[in-house]
Amino acid sequence: MIKFAVMTFMYSGWINRGGSHEELIRVLSRSGAEGVEAFCNLFMDDDKLLKLYQRQMADASLAMPVMDLISNLACREKSQRDEAYEKMRKGIDICDAMGSEIVHVAGCSTVGGVSGADGRKLIAEGLMAFVDDVEKRGMILAFEDFNPSPGLICSAADCLDILNLTDGRVKFVFDTGNFEATGEHAEDNFAKLIGHTCHFHFKDFKPIDDPKVQRGAHFGQGVIKNREIAGMIKDSGYSGWVALESYLQGDNGPVETVQPELELLKSWF
Repeated sequence: MIKFAVMTFMYSGWINRGGSHEELIRVLSRSGAEGVEAFCNLFMDDDKLLKLYQRQMADASLAMPVMDLISNLACREKSQRDEAYEKMRKGIDICDAMGSEIVHVAGCSTVGGVSGADGRKLIAEGLMAFVDDVEKRGMILAFEDFNPSPGLICSAADCLDILNLTDGRVKFVFDTGNFEATGEHAEDNFAKLIGHTCHFHFKDFKPIDDPKVQRGAHFGQGVIKNREIAGMIKDSGYSGWVALESYLQGDNGPVETVQPELELLKSWF
């Protein structure tokens, strides 16, 4: 069975302009979402916000199946690595407190002259340092094809490198748009990665003046072959969560964005 979540990090500006976390949760529930995918970093050192989400989501019958943990594991310098590991520890605790199924680690980029190959080894080392703890809590540790770091952790080959270095214990979050940063396409990489995949992000891009450069588009109005990928997911027998990752245009917030985009995504399944 496919279940549908909505990623919420893109609505932080809307909240800062007068929206609220409570209203965001209500909008997601009214729009037909079954789950929320939030940045767990938002809750670090903010116990009141964590309790608010626990209470409001229970009232709205929404799950938090996946949380995005931003921690740069591709660094070698001790103080930076200690900071990244402390974020991992805090983030895993928050994911556990929210009842998440998947701890999704993102935000890795090379610093201090670390090469892509060495960065992937550092990422794998960092993930393996926490996989026992995550598994003991009944969760899955995963990472995605991450387009802000196209030379590190975005191509299918680079993602497979990390999967191999972690002996199959760390899983993959398949983002339908991010492969574009390396000149690859999700539909071409599907067969290579579906066996490792525990979750999907659906987003859309459109070209700008340089056809090799993409920018966010309203879902369903860009160039990513999301409908084709949804069909591939169905044919694969995958059962689990998929998440809508919107790109807002102008002053639009969740009220204008979530329902029509989520309805379109659901229609393909």
